[in-house]
Amino acid sequence: MPQQPYRAPAWLALAALVVMLATPLCADAHAQAPARGHDCIGLVLGGGGARGAAHIGVLEVLEREHIPVCVISGTSMGAVVGSMYAVGYTPEEMQKILGGLDWKSLFNDNPPRPELPMRRKDEDFRYLLNFEVGFHDGHVVMPTGLIQGQKLLMLLRRLLLPAWNVENFDDLQIPFSAVAANLGNGQPVVLDHGNLPLAVRASMSVPGAFAPTQYEGQLLVDGGILDNVPVDVARRMGATRLIVVNVGTPLANEDALTNPLAVMDQMLNVATLESTERQLRSLGPNDLLITPELKGISSASFGDAAEAIKIGEQAAEAMLPELKRFSENPAQWTAWRAAHRKQAFDPGLVDFVRVVDASPRDTRVISRHFADNVGKPLDVPKLQQQISDLYGSGDYALLSWQPVERDGRRGIEIIPEDKPWGPLYGKFGFQLSDDFAGHSNYAISAEATATNVNDSGARWTNGVWLGQVNGLYSRLFQPIGEFDHAYLMPDLTIRSETVPLFDDNKQIAEYRFHYSHIGVEAGWTPVPTWDVAVRVARGRDRADVMVGPRDVFPDLSTDWASLRLGTTHDTLDNADFPTHGGRVHLEYEIYRSFLGGAVNGNVARLTADWAINWGYGPFKRYTVLLGARASTSSGNTAFMSSLEPLDFLGGFLDLSGHADRSVIGDQSAFGRAVMYRRMGGSLKEIFGVPVYLGGSVEAGNVWNTRSDVDFGNLIYSGSVFGGIDTALGPMFIGFGHSSDGANAWYLTFGSLLRPRQ
Repeated sequence: MPQQPYRAPAWLALAALVVMLATPLCADAHAQAPARGHDCIGLVLGGGGARGAAHIGVLEVLEREHIPVCVISGTSMGAVVGSMYAVGYTPEEMQKILGGLDWKSLFNDNPPRPELPMRRKDEDFRYLLNFEVGFHDGHVVMPTGLIQGQKLLMLLRRLLLPAWNVENFDDLQIPFSAVAANLGNGQPVVLDHGNLPLAVRASMSVPGAFAPTQYEGQLLVDGGILDNVPVDVARRMGATRLIVVNVGTPLANEDALTNPLAVMDQMLNVATLESTERQLRSLGPNDLLITPELKGISSASFGDAAEAIKIGEQAAEAMLPELKRFSENPAQWTAWRAAHRKQAFDPGLVDFVRVVDASPRDTRVISRHFADNVGKPLDVPKLQQQISDLYGSGDYALLSWQPVERDGRRGIEIIPEDKPWGPLYGKFGFQLSDDFAGHSNYAISAEATATNVNDSGARWTNGVWLGQVNGLYSRLFQPIGEFDHAYLMPDLTIRSETVPLFDDNKQIAEYRFHYSHIGVEAGWTPVPTWDVAVRVARGRDRADVMVGPRDVFPDLSTDWASLRLGTTHDTLDNADFPTHGGRVHLEYEIYRSFLGGAVNGNVARLTADWAINWGYGPFKRYTVLLGARASTSSGNTAFMSSLEPLDFLGGFLDLSGHADRSVIGDQSAFGRAVMYRRMGGSLKEIFGVPVYLGGSVEAGNVWNTRSDVDFGNLIYSGSVFGGIDTALGPMFIGFGHSSDGANAWYLTFGSLLRPRQ
């Protein structure tokens, strides 16, 4: 079922949950314990995020000591480890899987950037914050979590495939239950049947970080806030003796509560601690509590999983005298182990693909996307890559799948969930530069996109600029063809900006440039890393002198029409702080009077950037970003004849020290090397806020005609800066200086790349 919009503020929902902690626990648990035999050892695995990897170390000792587990209850990360053990994974297999995961990628819903459609890559360079809001039924709606959990759900689906047809979790190799919290009524929910991967995903939906999960009509979040160590659930499942592993995060000292996020985290930990202590007080003399000493490992330190496993093993070994009373003799253990092996997953042939709860258009697109799976053995890696490719369109909150059997035929169900904060989305941006000498520039931008405006999935984007640049733009992206590799994009732009003219670093005039144009682009993207396009456009430019003598700087007005051919190759891993890959854009534009304008000439432009990363060990802190830009024009495209072919330099990392777009000419050349280092903190922290220190060396200039081009009069610039890679996008503060004496401070948001705007 698609998620419904949830408009309550996150802090209000969390506060309500804390207030409701006093309610009776596990209203949805088993009414009575099922018969498990005279002695049933229950394993209780608590929640704790990355600290939960310690559960695997404990399991290694349990297996070594021949301790047969009868039932398992788990919360959050305890549900992940518990479900895998219940399906039949050995601790050694789990440790290998855990060690091979790219945790940082796992907690980023999007596919790797090179796999994103070129349309989405281009959005990185519009200087918009990385935060999307929606407009739904007349209300502003925000996502209910920073992470929707797409990759996590895909991972759980793949790992738990041996139990794909298990409806009742009592029928697993070891009976299992996960615990979540109902966000609607504040009650804990025991998940003991249904969709196993989705149940585990619901159990670890940390409020604020992960979006809540819709599960059988309930909106569920992490069970840790109500029942982090579900002792009561294991008893209801029939356990007569318990082995309980508590990996919860202890409360922070008061001197560490220095910001709202830390206070909110402490609030959640207080809620978790209260419920945990209540459960632990119920333990009896026949039960055993294991509490690994996980000092220095936070709930977000997934890079420390190997260390947490080792600590869990040490904690269990310290309890060996008590653990041995749970052991079975070798013959009984061998029989138990043989009966609890992971079942092999038989993929079989795919007889059909069925799309669930989707619009007619989505049903057509999705069915077409997965049609080549029919009649072939199920290829899980291929299927999940196809899921990733389609999810990269940005149209879905979640896109999941599951194997099903209908009337003796096996197939695949694809379950798309539309973004509940859509179908109209908005983003905002902000830039500021100031030389602390009276010259400052700012720009505020906003963009709204309506999706699926017709049956073929068109997207209509409208944007506005305010500040140094004023204006608006509108473009309709219309996909074409069976697999949407081709597109048409009509567009309209009206834009004005104030541009100072300098000579020897002294302002001699100031123009107000006005641009208006309408055009249509036809493009082809055969693979996500390449785009080839042709564009026809017609426009009118005007420049009104604001400061300066009119006999030297006259008003200008030009009608123009052009045909542009362009191609882009983009393999950058990240547009904010790239570490590897490159981006190259090349275009050739023809201006002709027979197209309807007054300009005759040609313009060629090149923009290229390449990132190189190095350092020591698996986490490389140093990156060099090499970049080059060049443009050349011919014909009557000179500054006093036409504005459209002009190139602009100036601004942060673009001849630093100069004001934004203040160095203007028809011919340009520019090169730079930007070096930055990720500073402080652990690179293993998944949800940390990376901080960077860096600097640049730059060289470039502009000229009015080709005959003026002289690389002997290049302007040399440099900068130092600090950057923060926030959840909303990168933010920079820096200082730039040029060899011609220009200086400027910058506060800016957006990518380190500075493509032509």
